Amino acid sequence: MTIAFADAAPAAERPAAPALDGLPLTVGLSAREVLVVGAGPVSVRRAETFLEAGAVVRVVAPRVDPAMADLAARAGARLVVVARNFRASDLDTPWMVHVATGDPVVDAEVAALCEQRRIWCVAAGDAALGSARVPARTAVSTPAGLVRIAVDSSDPRRSVRVGRLVARSLATAPAGLRARRRPEAGWLVLVGGCGDGDLLTVRARRFVHAADVLVVDGAADPGLLAEIDDDVEVIEVGSTLPVDAVARVVAARCAAGHGVVRIVAADTLADRARDLRAAGVEFEIVPGVIDGGA
Repeated sequence: MTIAFADAAPAAERPAAPALDGLPLTVGLSAREVLVVGAGPVSVRRAETFLEAGAVVRVVAPRVDPAMADLAARAGARLVVVARNFRASDLDTPWMVHVATGDPVVDAEVAALCEQRRIWCVAAGDAALGSARVPARTAVSTPAGLVRIAVDSSDPRRSVRVGRLVARSLATAPAGLRARRRPEAGWLVLVGGCGDGDLLTVRARRFVHAADVLVVDGAADPGLLAEIDDDVEVIEVGSTLPVDAVARVVAARCAAGHGVVRIVAADTLADRARDLRAAGVEFEIVPGVIDGGA
């Protein structure tokens, strides 16, 4: 196989790249500075987002929205507000810049300077001015941690709606939420009620779909088994495993970093919980059956 390397074309001869042609990327901002130019409502929301990501935020604006001043008071040293106009020297230290001044001329100036200095810039007023875009974000909780979902399109409101739809879909039909990298410590959820997949609560189903090991009394529901990954270990108590050995096996699986769901009949829940405590296993109890009378 022959691989040819072409000399890089001069900048003037290179075709212009489409604006924000789109490489979804997670950026590590922890303890890194983000400059926010503008202190209006949009900047307040974005500053909150950057703070949640662990960034140190510096805000530069001649006028400061009261909500931004309140956010600064709550964030302490992690958010500094400088009440003046933007200066080119403000770009000496940040890793990323967000500009939303409400003045197209100032926004374009900031974006152009960021481009010259190779600093990622989010231009809220006109995304085409910048080199980055903040997607709509949501998350679904699993025992192994949050699954974060980012949706990006040219229409921010559509992105928000799509993100919410995906999150709701995963929360109610949670296929694919199982972690693939084994954590150091596993987890155990004790589901009391019924192994019939059609009757499980939404929360119980979410844990089942996140589990590496499913332990049920008697034969497992074929419909539920059809939903989970083929490599999930299914243990049928009384058939493949004696009742008195369940707690020991579950403890061993958790110690190996597996996520385990143990489904038991409601009238035996207290006994099974006592067995697990005696084996030194930490667990959470989750109601497992939809109340048909509710």
